[in-house]
Order: sequence, then C-alpha cells, then structure tokens
Amino acid sequence: MNIEMRKALVEDIPGLDKVMQVISDGPGDQDKMASLIERIRQDEQKYLLVAIDKESGEILGSLLGIVFEDICGDCRPILLVENVAVLEKFQGLGIGKLMFNEIERWGKEMDCHYEMLVSGMNRVGAHKFYEAIGFEQVKGFKKYL
Repeated sequence: MNIEMRKALVEDIPGLDKVMQVISDGPGDQDKMASLIERIRQDEQKYLLVAIDKESGEILGSLLGIVFEDICGDCRPILLVENVAVLEKFQGLGIGKLMFNEIERWGKEMDCHYEMLVSGMNRVGAHKFYEAIGFEQVKGFKKYL
C-alpha cells in the first residue's frame, strides 16, 4: 500500500467525514467542516493531516495537530493531537504510525517540547497503540462545557 500524508483539502470532506465516524456518533456537518478546513489551512499552528491511499485516492486516516504556547520553563510550545482515526478495515497496517511520524516531524519543526493527546477510557485498542509508539499514560481530566 502506497500512502501519502498531507494537509486536508475541502475536497477531502466526504472521505474525512467517513474516517471521523470511527470516533464519533455519526456524520459530521460538512458545511462546517469546509469552513474549518479553510481556517485550519491558513493557521500555521494547526495541521489537519490525512493519510491517503495513492492508488485508490481513499482517505484511510486522519488526525489534527495543534501547537500552543507554554509559559513554563524554556517556554517551548506543546503539540496537542486530537481526532485520531483510521478506518477500521485499515487498522493494524501501520497507517496510524505513519500519521504520528508525520505530525511529530511537524511538531519538531515547530520546536515543540512534547506532545499530548486524550483518548476515551473505553478505547483500549487505541491505548495499546499509543503506548506502542512511545506515549506514556498519565492522569488527565476532561470537562465538557
């Protein structure tokens, strides 16, 4: 399988929405997605990554990287990774690892000190994957607004 990693385009919305349904309850608002993709593409501190099968053009996975400032220590920024998803039939084939390699390359380019992500308590398979690629589990909190 020949995989391309690149920033998402508005034309990617149908495939991107399909991928996001792996981690959400149903289809997204594609009009809002279009608006957000354009905004994200213009923001140097955000990277909405898509993994594409070069032969079929199918979007296989995606994640969102956001760099934000940190006023602690040497004040190097932090990379937040969100919305990590790979289509179920392509999980276990190394696509997630390729996506993290790319977002970490970008995070280093942005001089990030470390990266962090939040994963739902019930996503045990994802947790094993994150640990396998070097994440360590720390206690975190989340509150819906």
